[in-house]
Amino acid sequence: MTWPFVRMLIERDVVESTNDLARELAIAGTVELPLAIRAARQTRGRGRGAHAWWSDAGSLTFSVLLDPAAHGLRVADEPKLALATAVALIEAIAGDLPPGAAGIRWPNDVEAGDKKLAGILPERVATPSGPRLVIGVGLNVLTRIADAPDEVRRLATSVADLSTNPLTSEDLDRLFRAILEQFADVLGRLVREDPALPMHWDRLDRLRGRRVRVDLGPRIVSGIGRGIDPDGALVLAGETEVFRLFGGQVFREG
Repeated sequence: MTWPFVRMLIERDVVESTNDLARELAIAGTVELPLAIRAARQTRGRGRGAHAWWSDAGSLTFSVLLDPAAHGLRVADEPKLALATAVALIEAIAGDLPPGAAGIRWPNDVEAGDKKLAGILPERVATPSGPRLVIGVGLNVLTRIADAPDEVRRLATSVADLSTNPLTSEDLDRLFRAILEQFADVLGRLVREDPALPMHWDRLDRLRGRRVRVDLGPRIVSGIGRGIDPDGALVLAGETEVFRLFGGQVFREG
């Protein structure tokens, strides 16, 4: 079976982390790119920072490994990669959700009703042949949220929980194909600097108009979300200044 965008697909029943396996293969330089690694289950899935990603056999968990130079990606594009991937995910699952149900929780989550639907983890890997990019995706499709740890149950949802149509395990392949198709599209738009792409992720912003606090490590800033700009920065209107943020841990306060 052939898949959109990737030249090679590695499938595993269980891995510690698809991103970690992609990193190892990138450094070894023994695989054709672009490559996708898909696992039925991850035992040490990673989210952003020190966060873990919980998944089960109903989750769609995979990583895409690519050579940025081969696709014309610039270093300046990398902060936008999670947002572009989020657009691809939302487009791919749109037909299975009520209209407008899914949006982007900057910087790297897809959510519905303030609950997490998917997480995205882009990483740069240094290799002897030059830099490589890994984009990890975890999407709750048939995920049994009721079996998840307490914190996940409170904060997560799934496509099956939101869909008006019954889903089966066959839909995992269908959605995987749709995501790869959409990813190929948004990657091309990112490289072409299509102005409609940043407008798209800005429209999907779920922090707009919300009071937000962002922990930057050395300091904490807070304000009202004012969108996501074309460079991928979160725009936050504080009491005395407007912030453009490219990182930090985000907390909604209202």
